Formats: sequence, structure tokens, C-alpha cells
Amino acid sequence: MTQPYRPRTAGAAAAVALCLMIMSFVACSDDKTAPTTTGPEGFTVVQDAKEGFAIAIPSTWTLIPLSANPATFDRDANALRLKNKKLASILNQARVLGQSGGLFMAVAEDGVTSVNLTADKAKEKTVEEIVTASIAALETVKATNIAQEPATLAGKQAIKLSFKLGVETDNGVVPTDEVQHYLLQSKKAYILTVAAPKDVASAIATSLRLR
Repeated sequence: MTQPYRPRTAGAAAAVALCLMIMSFVACSDDKTAPTTTGPEGFTVVQDAKEGFAIAIPSTWTLIPLSANPATFDRDANALRLKNKKLASILNQARVLGQSGGLFMAVAEDGVTSVNLTADKAKEKTVEEIVTASIAALETVKATNIAQEPATLAGKQAIKLSFKLGVETDNGVVPTDEVQHYLLQSKKAYILTVAAPKDVASAIATSLRLR
């Protein structure tokens, strides 16, 4: 899975297995509550009151605890690697993600199929500006089949990018279809990135709710 490709102000826990269980990850802050959402059968709802989002993901996926503290992340990531060696490459990406606006990440057992959500203070004034910069960055890393279309995310007007990109895995580079949704809300740029079959990616994006 790619990192969100856009300029940033800060640069580009135990393992929680979600297999066959309903999981609610809620952190309370300033008495704010997490949004609520639903997902299709076989999906699990993840909520975070501190960051103000709710999202549904396949119940067999594993939640990767992100942290801006490298030492904290490395401790948790090592536990995940011991459980599933296929996660080694994507955990390297998650380490960077946690230090650059990452709010949430989950991955399937194959270590490739995954989702992440980022948010950071937007320097751009419009979502179109964000997407333009992202397309330019995607082209520099040789993404292909880049397509842009209007979309809805968390009930708001957004932009959807789809593309194919070679993703580094333990078995070498794997061509992967990815979808990114871009949303500008409350002066924050939200980017939802999903590398999954179209029906799964659509269900995940449809489920996202923001406070």
C-alpha cells in the first residue's frame, strides 16, 4: 500500500487481531464521542473517539497500532511480525505512516491488502489542489492507470483517485490496484487509501464517518 502522496508539514499496544470478533477501539477525549457506522456482514466496526472517526473493515484483518513514537511502534510491530511474517514489509510502511499523520491502519493476512486513514492540517485551500499534487507525486513513483472522479466520503463531497502501483512485499514488488479518497474538512485534509478488491474497498469507504 502506498503512503498518501501529498506535501505534508511533517514529511510524507499490543497487536489487535480482528479475526472473527467484534472490536471497538475507543479513546475518550474532552467528552467527545466517536461517530457510529455500520458495515456489511463479516465486517467489524472500529471507532476512535480521540481522532473522531468510525470505519468498518473485514473482521479477519489485523489492526496495526500507529504511533508517532518510533520506539513504541517498533515494540508493537515486533509482536505482529512474530504472529505473521507476511506483515514485515507493510509494517515498515506503517512506521512511516504513524509519524506523518496516520490515524488508522489495518491489513489482511496476506500483508498486502490493506487500508489506512491519514489527516493533517491542510496548506491547500481546496481538495482539488491536494489531488493535483498527489497525482504529480504518484507519477514520479511510476503509478499507472491514474483516474480521477467525484466521490462522496463521510457524507461530504470528495475526490476519488484510482491507480495501479508496484508495492514492495516480502515476495518482491507486486502490482496493486489502489483507491484513495480525498476530503477537506475543518481545515484538515483526510486521505483514505485502500488496496483491496473493488467491493471491499467500496464498502470500507462507504462506512467511514468523521466527527
